[in-house]
Amino acid sequence: MRHRRIGSTDLAASEVGLAVWSLVAGEGARSDEDAAALLAAALDLGVAYFEATDSDDHGRAEELLGQAIRGHRDEVTVATTFGYDTTPRPWDPTPQAPRHDWSAVFAGRALDRSLQRLRLEPIDLWLLHHPGMDAIEFDELFELLESQVQKGKIRHYGVLLGPGKGWGDEGAAALGERRVAAVETVYNVAEQMPGRDLAALAAETGAGLVVRDPLAPRLDAAARARLEFLERDRGRTLDQALLRFALADPAVATALPEVRDRDQLAELAGAADLDPLTPEDLDRIAELHAGGAL
Repeated sequence: MRHRRIGSTDLAASEVGLAVWSLVAGEGARSDEDAAALLAAALDLGVAYFEATDSDDHGRAEELLGQAIRGHRDEVTVATTFGYDTTPRPWDPTPQAPRHDWSAVFAGRALDRSLQRLRLEPIDLWLLHHPGMDAIEFDELFELLESQVQKGKIRHYGVLLGPGKGWGDEGAAALGERRVAAVETVYNVAEQMPGRDLAALAAETGAGLVVRDPLAPRLDAAARARLEFLERDRGRTLDQALLRFALADPAVATALPEVRDRDQLAELAGAADLDPLTPEDLDRIAELHAGGAL
């Protein structure tokens, strides 16, 4: 599988990565055994960028990832997130959504917990999870991040954005003012903004873009039919073509498609070895998007 550098950092990522958090959360949640099997299959296929989170079921994604890459540490780039306080509050009679805590004290504790669950040090890419502008503007937090780089607990830091109101603004500020190493955002044929603008800014600042939802999950059947030209007589599936679209911008370091099973994982991993979309393909997609057909 082809690899790309994440911006101007010393980190490399496979063009197709794996979001470990997608294996253990939501409707697609799997057992530990099934998730471990998919992680092992990803390693066999050459996937070399894995992203966990600390805000799921007690850090389960981090624990599974740490177990899976034992013996493969030098072959992969490991990312995870912080920022959400998921501490149970039994005294609160009404359930509440996890809340952010951007204090340096909380971040330091969160980092130590992630390192323990992953059983590795350093974390290659540590991501602020859905930061608002308050987090981006918080000097104490970024002083903490720099200190952890100096201590060798993390190699680089970045932001995992929205979706939500203003997420393009947060991404732009993180890139332009904080000079983060990477920004993760939704980007696909149907949802091209703010990803396209952030990719341009990332290229200017030497950062890398990590693409979430590259398979455009909100595309309806009619829109998918309009894109069949991307696979017709091309020796590739539509999902592979959608991945190639997400990877067309050189600022993109890796794309993180959600994976159903081993067969789909092999299909998507194979997209990294296919030819890029042609300029004519990209022009036609642009026309469809501009006309509201996607």
